[in-house]
Amino acid sequence: MIFLGTYKHTLDNKNRLTLPSKFITKLPKNIYLSRGFDGCLEIRTLEEFTKRYEYLNQYSENKRDSRNAARIYFANSHDVEIDNAKRILIPTELITTANLTKNVVIIGVGNKIEIWDETQYFKFQKQTTPMYEAIAERLDEQNK
Repeated sequence: MIFLGTYKHTLDNKNRLTLPSKFITKLPKNIYLSRGFDGCLEIRTLEEFTKRYEYLNQYSENKRDSRNAARIYFANSHDVEIDNAKRILIPTELITTANLTKNVVIIGVGNKIEIWDETQYFKFQKQTTPMYEAIAERLDEQNK
């Protein structure tokens, strides 16, 4: 499954978010909602959430960074259900973590979906888009 595109949506007064139809057709009824990086939330399928678990689990529990990364990630993850109206309920603590307001942006990022506060997303986009070619070049250099 590959998720693509950018969509503007709104949170309702009960912290429910309607997901884009193009994503709904690719998602099972039960998904995983977690704290992401750079101030966003992320949605993963069971398969992708399991891959994230296996990635974090490969590191030694004897190392503080390994324990802390696992604690932060899994303590800020929830299994959620998509209701019949194509909505998910975002837990209050994740709303706070991502500083979500009423207006959000939902983006496809390949193997996952990200949910951003609209203001934060456009600020992030304004800062990073001009660097796209330089970022791609650095990534290319790392793969040589």
